[in-house]
Parts: sequence; structure tokens; C-alpha cells
Amino acid sequence: MHLADKEPPIAPKEVNRRERKKQMVRNALLEASYQLFVSKGFDETRIEDITDIVDISSRTFFRYFSCKEDLVLDYYEVEQKEILVALASRPMSESIYTAIRKAAVEVTKGCEEGSYGIDPKRFATIRNLIRKHPMVCARKLSRSESYNQALSDLIAARMEVSMLKDIRPRVLAASIEFAYSTSYDLWKSESQNNMSYYEVLNDVFLFLENNEL
Repeated sequence: MHLADKEPPIAPKEVNRRERKKQMVRNALLEASYQLFVSKGFDETRIEDITDIVDISSRTFFRYFSCKEDLVLDYYEVEQKEILVALASRPMSESIYTAIRKAAVEVTKGCEEGSYGIDPKRFATIRNLIRKHPMVCARKLSRSESYNQALSDLIAARMEVSMLKDIRPRVLAASIEFAYSTSYDLWKSESQNNMSYYEVLNDVFLFLENNEL
């Protein structure tokens, strides 16, 4: 190919414009989907219903999300990434139990109150689907392996141990999922319905941290 035949490079402004447009479409899909999940229910909402609201084709939808379940797990992925960042930022002087609790509670509180680009009005709907809907749960499980590995690696690094010789990093990483699941059940119960989810989560982590068994 001659130099004269090469396509001119895309200007940075054009790239930024395209990325902004993509983000706008992505946000519109998320907004439309949660409106429908609340008004119609997750199972009753079709991808075509979502794309009709946003005025795009189903083919375009699949450029952004692989399936309907991924609309819910978009939030979950944000939460996972932020927990890793928060845990890595905790002071090394803290015990690993305290660091995990404070990182997880800090991020969950932020999500519940509207940080990290999460709409707080969607929080309960998201939590309900993540914990109770079988298809969302299955999809979440299939996407969690890399996060669990990264979390275990980070915990091992903070503890200065090798996962080949020490089981604690993997056990502690698994305990986080247990804490979230137990907190959800308590949060939905009548005994805790006046508390925020992150407050219940903090209590569960404190219970585990203090080994009050």
C-alpha cells in the first residue's frame, strides 16, 4: 500500500466524540432496562423492549451487552473493581480483617448512596436480582472467577504469604461473598428493615472479624 492510499488517522476529538456517544447509548440502555425491570419485571422484559425505548436495533444492543443479565452485572463489575481499589488503598497497619471490612463497606455505602456512577434508586432492584434471580446468579458465578483470583492475590500480598502454602487468602476472599449473601438475607428480613444495606454488611463483617462464634 502506498502512503497516499492510507486512510488518514482519526483525530483525537473524533475519537472522544465516538466514545462519548457510545457511553451515552450504554447509559441509555441501563436506564431503560431498569425502568422496565421495575415496571414489568426482569423475566417479562425483552431485549426488544429495551431497544425500542432507546431506539436502536437488537444488533446494536449486543455490541454493548452479551445478554440481559449483563445489564444487572454491569453494577456488580463496578462494585468488584472498586473493592479491589479500596482494599489496596487501606493502610498496611490494619489487620486484614479490618481492611476487608472497611473496603467492602466503604464501596457498598458509596453504591447505595449514588457514588461510582451507580443510580441509588436502582440499588434495591440490583441487589434483589443479584441474590435471587437464578439466571443472574448463574451469570454472576460464571464471571466471578477472575475477580476471586484477583481478590485472593491482593489479600495474600497484604498478608505477605504464598497461596501455595497458606489457605487463608482464599478463605478470606470467599468469606466476602458469604458476608454479602448473609447481609442481604438480614437486610430483607423484618428485624433489619430500618437499616441500610451497608450498615448490615458492616455488622456481619464485625461479627466475623471478632470471631464471635
